[in-house]
Formats: sequence, structure tokens, C-alpha cells
Amino acid sequence: AERALDCDARALAYHAALLLAFAALCGGLLPAWAFVVVGLCLYVRNFNAIHEGVHARGERDNPLRPLRQLAMIVHGPLQLGRDELASDHRRHHAHPGDPRRDPHVAVHSDHWLGALLHAVFQPELAALQHVRARRSLRPGMRRALAYNAAMSAALLALAGGDIVWWLVVTRVGSTVCWFVFDFLLHSRGLWGRTEALPMPRPIQALWAALFGRDNLHATRHHTLHHRFASVRDRDLPALARLLATEPAS
Repeated sequence: AERALDCDARALAYHAALLLAFAALCGGLLPAWAFVVVGLCLYVRNFNAIHEGVHARGERDNPLRPLRQLAMIVHGPLQLGRDELASDHRRHHAHPGDPRRDPHVAVHSDHWLGALLHAVFQPELAALQHVRARRSLRPGMRRALAYNAAMSAALLALAGGDIVWWLVVTRVGSTVCWFVFDFLLHSRGLWGRTEALPMPRPIQALWAALFGRDNLHATRHHTLHHRFASVRDRDLPALARLLATEPAS
């Protein structure tokens, strides 16, 4: 399993890099188009690092554990905190596609358009569903909402009208991640594959350069990740090759 410390460090670093790029945009040092490209790459890498951290090996002496909430990229005032996201994602793994017990909303869509709408508003829908399922606003969620509000206010104060580019990057990044991982990879044609999702080598190279090789492996081996959630993304191809050599039972 991946070390939680490594995942937390990567997630914090990608969020910090995104904030620095946004500051450069607001200061006139980075054009908007470049921020969108760089921002989307950093967003997906942060998303993947947080995801791996949810499944990582626990470490009581992890010095970054208290800072995990700071790795969360804020889309707006209403979204889950790091701990709440982890709790929901573990339930998704325990009950994938179960309409009563799987909290990931896009998984339950019957049509791509409904899934897309769910993915667009995933931060808000997930937060509302989380609170409704627990019938209360628990302390962890209250702290997360306070963090979201403070970060949203700070970003708006820094950016002024340029806040639109932050909203573009975070909303597009969130939509793509949740649409791909919660709908496409759980769709009838792709879910249940034991072999890697076919992808031309040039596309693999471009994907790895933009979003990281770990994200590439997590995408191509999503069903395998569900079966062996503690296996690091980078080790999924080797696991797939090992399983392919085993005789069918």
C-alpha cells in the first residue's frame, strides 16, 4: 500500500502549486489560457493524490495528517471536507453502484447527460447528501464548511474579476474527474474488466505527462483498483499481468 505521508505531501504540493499559479495569473504574470492548462493538470494530480491517500497505509506518526484539509481544492462554500470525502469514498468501494448505500451520485445515472449534470454539481450534491444521511451537521463538516468559506473569501479578495478562471479550472476539473471515474468507468462496457483499458501509446504518454502516470494506471485499471484498493496505482499494471498468468477457476 501507498504511504499516507507520501500521498498527503503530493496533494498539498499540487494544491500549493495551483494557488501559486493563480496568484501569478492575478498578478499579470501568467496568461489565462496558460493558467487553465496548468491548473487542470494540477487539479487532476491533486485529485489522484487525495484518492490514493484515502486508500493508503495509515501512519500514526504522519506529521502531515493535521494538514490534510489544506490539500482540498475549494470549488465554493459548499463541499465535503477531506475526512468526509474519505468516508464517502470508502462506502463507494464497499457498495459500488448500490443506490441506497453508494454515496457517489454520478454512479447511479442511467444516461450520460444525467451523469454529466451530477458531475457538474458533485461538490454541492455530495455535501448535501452527506449531511442528509447523517441528519445533522457534525463538527468535522462544520470545520470543513468554515474552511471552504474562508478560502472562497480569500480567493475572491485576491482575484476580483479573475476569480472566474479559478471557477473554470475547479469546476471543469471536478466535472471531468467525477464523470470519468464515477460514470464512464462504471458503465456497462467498461466496468468489470480485468485487463487494462485499451489506449494508444501516444495517448498514454500524453496522459502521463499531463496528469501523471499514477492517474493513467488508475484509469486503465479501475475495476482492478476496486478489487484491490490497497494496491498502489503504479503497481496495478504488474498486478494485472500477474492475474493474467493465473489459470481460470
